[in-house]
Amino acid sequence: MIPDRVIYTDGHDVTITDTKLKVKNHSYKLNGITKHGLLTMKPKKAPFIILLGIGLLLALLGLFVDFAHTMYVAGGYITLNSVFLWTGVALFVASLIGLAINRVKYAVRIDTAEGEKNAVVSTKKAYIGQIVEALSEAIRSSITPASKNKLQTS
Repeated sequence: MIPDRVIYTDGHDVTITDTKLKVKNHSYKLNGITKHGLLTMKPKKAPFIILLGIGLLLALLGLFVDFAHTMYVAGGYITLNSVFLWTGVALFVASLIGLAINRVKYAVRIDTAEGEKNAVVSTKKAYIGQIVEALSEAIRSSITPASKNKLQTS
Protein backbone atom coordinates (compact mmCIF):
# COMPACT_ATOMS: atom_id res chain seq x y z
CA MET A 1 0.00 0.00 0.00
CA ILE A 2 1.32 3.43 -0.96
CA PRO A 3 1.56 5.87 1.98
CA ASP A 4 -0.39 9.12 1.74
CA ARG A 5 1.50 12.19 0.54
CA VAL A 6 1.51 14.90 3.23
CA ILE A 7 0.40 18.22 1.77
CA TYR A 8 0.32 20.26 4.99
CA THR A 9 1.10 19.78 8.66
CA ASP A 10 1.46 22.26 11.47
CA GLY A 11 3.63 19.78 13.36
CA HIS A 12 1.08 19.27 16.12
CA ASP A 13 -2.63 18.73 15.59
CA VAL A 14 -3.41 19.24 11.89
CA THR A 15 -2.24 17.07 9.00
CA ILE A 16 -3.59 17.13 5.46
CA THR A 17 -2.70 14.33 3.07
CA ASP A 18 -3.94 13.61 -0.42
CA THR A 19 -6.73 11.42 1.04
CA LYS A 20 -7.70 12.85 4.43
CA LEU A 21 -7.75 15.75 6.86
CA LYS A 22 -6.61 14.74 10.34
CA VAL A 23 -7.28 17.05 13.30
CA LYS A 24 -6.16 15.74 16.70
CA ASN A 25 -8.08 12.44 17.05
CA HIS A 26 -10.58 13.09 14.24
CA SER A 27 -10.02 12.08 10.65
CA TYR A 28 -12.09 13.22 7.66
CA LYS A 29 -11.81 11.63 4.22
CA LEU A 30 -11.38 14.26 1.51
CA ASN A 31 -13.93 12.60 -0.75
CA GLY A 32 -16.44 12.94 2.12
CA ILE A 33 -15.95 16.70 2.41
CA THR A 34 -18.51 18.36 0.14
CA LYS A 35 -17.66 21.97 0.98
CA HIS A 36 -15.03 23.82 2.98
CA GLY A 37 -13.97 27.35 3.77
CA LEU A 38 -12.89 29.94 6.31
CA LEU A 39 -15.56 30.95 8.83
CA THR A 40 -15.31 34.15 10.89
CA MET A 41 -16.96 33.79 14.31
CA LYS A 42 -17.78 37.17 15.85
CA PRO A 43 -17.63 37.32 19.66
CA LYS A 44 -20.79 37.81 21.68
CA LYS A 45 -20.47 41.21 23.35
CA ALA A 46 -24.00 41.73 24.68
CA PRO A 47 -23.51 39.96 28.07
CA PHE A 48 -20.41 42.04 28.77
CA ILE A 49 -22.12 45.27 27.77
CA ILE A 50 -25.07 44.45 30.06
CA LEU A 51 -22.67 43.74 32.95
CA LEU A 52 -20.86 46.99 32.17
CA GLY A 53 -24.14 48.90 32.46
CA ILE A 54 -25.14 47.17 35.69
CA GLY A 55 -21.71 47.85 37.18
CA LEU A 56 -21.86 51.50 36.20
CA LEU A 57 -25.37 51.83 37.63
CA LEU A 58 -24.37 50.22 40.95
CA ALA A 59 -21.26 52.42 41.22
CA LEU A 60 -23.31 55.56 40.55
CA LEU A 61 -25.91 54.48 43.12
CA GLY A 62 -23.13 53.98 45.66
CA LEU A 63 -21.70 57.43 44.94
CA PHE A 64 -24.78 59.61 44.66
CA VAL A 65 -27.61 58.00 46.64
CA ASP A 66 -27.37 58.12 50.43
CA PHE A 67 -28.74 54.85 51.79
CA ALA A 68 -27.85 55.72 55.41
CA HIS A 69 -27.56 52.08 56.34
CA THR A 70 -24.56 50.59 58.12
CA MET A 71 -23.83 46.90 58.54
CA TYR A 72 -21.48 45.14 60.90
CA VAL A 73 -19.34 42.77 58.83
CA ALA A 74 -16.24 40.80 59.90
CA GLY A 75 -15.42 42.94 62.91
CA GLY A 76 -16.07 46.30 61.25
CA TYR A 77 -18.79 48.57 59.97
CA ILE A 78 -19.49 49.06 56.28
CA THR A 79 -22.04 51.31 54.63
CA LEU A 80 -24.47 50.15 52.00
CA ASN A 81 -23.09 52.88 49.73
CA SER A 82 -19.62 51.32 49.77
CA VAL A 83 -21.10 47.88 49.03
CA PHE A 84 -22.87 49.29 45.96
CA LEU A 85 -19.81 51.26 44.89
CA TRP A 86 -17.27 48.42 45.12
CA THR A 87 -19.63 45.83 43.66
CA GLY A 88 -20.30 48.18 40.74
CA VAL A 89 -16.60 48.84 40.21
CA ALA A 90 -15.84 45.11 40.30
CA LEU A 91 -18.55 44.33 37.72
CA PHE A 92 -17.42 47.24 35.55
CA VAL A 93 -13.77 46.11 35.55
CA ALA A 94 -14.69 42.45 34.99
CA SER A 95 -16.83 43.36 31.98
CA LEU A 96 -14.05 45.51 30.51
CA ILE A 97 -11.64 42.57 30.85
CA GLY A 98 -14.23 40.27 29.27
CA LEU A 99 -14.67 42.64 26.31
CA ALA A 100 -10.89 42.88 25.88
CA ILE A 101 -10.20 39.13 25.83
CA ASN A 102 -13.30 38.11 23.85
CA ARG A 103 -11.76 38.09 20.36
CA VAL A 104 -12.82 37.20 16.86
CA LYS A 105 -12.18 33.53 16.11
CA TYR A 106 -11.68 31.84 12.77
CA ALA A 107 -12.53 28.27 11.81
CA VAL A 108 -11.97 25.76 9.05
CA ARG A 109 -15.61 24.96 8.30
CA ILE A 110 -16.30 21.68 6.52
CA ASP A 111 -19.51 20.09 5.30
CA THR A 112 -19.70 16.31 5.42
CA ALA A 113 -22.47 13.74 5.29
CA GLU A 114 -22.61 14.05 9.09
CA GLY A 115 -23.25 17.80 8.88
CA GLU A 116 -21.31 21.04 9.22
CA LYS A 117 -18.31 21.11 11.55
CA ASN A 118 -15.66 23.56 12.63
CA ALA A 119 -12.66 21.29 12.17
CA VAL A 120 -10.05 23.76 13.46
CA VAL A 121 -10.67 26.96 15.46
CA SER A 122 -8.10 29.68 16.17
CA THR A 123 -7.76 33.41 16.76
CA LYS A 124 -5.09 33.51 14.04
CA LYS A 125 -6.62 34.13 10.62
CA ALA A 126 -3.37 33.41 8.73
CA TYR A 127 -3.08 29.96 10.34
CA ILE A 128 -6.65 29.04 9.40
CA GLY A 129 -6.09 30.48 5.90
CA GLN A 130 -3.08 28.18 5.41
CA ILE A 131 -5.15 25.15 6.38
CA VAL A 132 -8.01 26.13 4.04
CA GLU A 133 -5.55 26.64 1.15
CA ALA A 134 -3.87 23.29 1.83
CA LEU A 135 -7.27 21.61 2.02
CA SER A 136 -8.26 23.15 -1.32
CA GLU A 137 -5.01 21.92 -2.87
CA ALA A 138 -5.50 18.43 -1.42
CA ILE A 139 -9.06 18.21 -2.74
CA ARG A 140 -7.95 19.43 -6.21
CA SER A 141 -5.12 16.91 -6.31
CA SER A 142 -7.35 14.06 -5.11
CA ILE A 143 -9.68 14.43 -8.10
CA THR A 144 -8.51 11.89 -10.67
CA PRO A 145 -8.73 12.55 -14.43
CA ALA A 146 -11.54 9.97 -14.72
CA SER A 147 -13.60 11.71 -12.08
CA LYS A 148 -12.88 15.11 -13.71
CA ASN A 149 -14.35 13.81 -16.99
CA LYS A 150 -17.32 12.47 -15.11
CA LEU A 151 -17.88 15.88 -13.44
CA GLN A 152 -17.61 17.73 -16.77
CA THR A 153 -20.14 15.51 -18.56
CA SER A 154 -22.70 15.71 -15.74
